[in-house]
Amino acid sequence: MTLKEVLLSIFLLFLSLCVQGQIENDSIEIKPIKDTIQTKLSPKYTKVELDSIMQAKLSIKPETSPIQKDLKINNLKLYHSPTRATLYSLLPGLGQIYNKQAWKVPIIYAAEGAVAYFAITNYKGAQKFKTEYKLRANGIEEGRNPDYENYPDQSILNIYYAYQKNFELSIMGGALVYVFNLVDAMVYAHLFDYDISPNLSLNLSPYCLPSIYSSPTVGLSMRFNLK
Repeated sequence: MTLKEVLLSIFLLFLSLCVQGQIENDSIEIKPIKDTIQTKLSPKYTKVELDSIMQAKLSIKPETSPIQKDLKINNLKLYHSPTRATLYSLLPGLGQIYNKQAWKVPIIYAAEGAVAYFAITNYKGAQKFKTEYKLRANGIEEGRNPDYENYPDQSILNIYYAYQKNFELSIMGGALVYVFNLVDAMVYAHLFDYDISPNLSLNLSPYCLPSIYSSPTVGLSMRFNLK
């Protein structure tokens, strides 16, 4: 065998090995990356089961901590405005309704009604005695009230001043009731969300202390519970 034939035989052998290796590489089954990863991670589950598990994990939302829940509740909580309550009280009683204290409305209107009644009564009385005094001061007989014939002029003037003073006091009383209506609505609106603990209380209870030297001591004890 010549050298040329030996080299040709080696070349053909090398070529056949390369062709055989290429065929074996082509015959290898290429699996999807996703299936390979899923098989390595959990070979006991099927593809459908793995997909359902992944979807379930993605659908789970992280739990909200209690602090975050409190913050969300506080943010959603409606703010009770003292300014709004005061403006509503320009119409007496409306601010109390805004503060959820509708039971105060009849009290406010009863006070205003009583003050208005006294103001009207005193005003009429003052005008009546004022007219009587003017007629007497000008010497006019016509129009005088016969019920006041025995009253001296100074008494008529004093009664007029008394009615006039009471009328002014009634006006002041009505203004105070109106201001109280405004202040009450504004103050309670500030305290609307104020939490008063039920443990803040005053307890009174009787007690009896026995004694071997004298009669038992009886009294009343006072106890404060503060939180």
